[in-house]
Amino acid sequence: MHTNSINYSNLETLSTSDYRLANDGADITGWPVQNEAGAVIGKVNDLLFDPANNAIRYIIVELDLALLNEEKMVLIPIGVADLADDSKTIIVPDFHLDQYAAMPRYIMDEVSYEMEDEIRRVIGSPAALRMEDEIVEIDRENFYRHHHFDRGNLVREAQSRL
Repeated sequence: MHTNSINYSNLETLSTSDYRLANDGADITGWPVQNEAGAVIGKVNDLLFDPANNAIRYIIVELDLALLNEEKMVLIPIGVADLADDSKTIIVPDFHLDQYAAMPRYIMDEVSYEMEDEIRRVIGSPAALRMEDEIVEIDRENFYRHHHFDRGNLVREAQSRL
């Protein structure tokens, strides 16, 4: 008998947990999020972290209402985000509007492996911006070793700008 069980990721929001950023980490909640072209796409609503590995995995972005004409929060892997050179602003790649529309809607405590796989499929390679290419099989054991999750010290870099 085959059951359709959902495997949830063990990720927690920073704001509702006991997790605290280290002394050298800045809380970027509330910071604006822009694409590389300078267009505002939303703001940082919260961060999702992996308590088992003590690592931030995603930025929860509340998309600007004008972007899709609907309220939507999405997860952006920490490794694709960067800091603006001269301000408290998060920069993400120039994703196509179709990619934002195709990203799964973030619902608190409902981040499943399937949702994470879908995020990776939708954003693919930011340079390619092609949703047709699909990853055939994703290795869960090494999922967070992908360049999308290269922590790149984003939160630590943000602290130096405060």
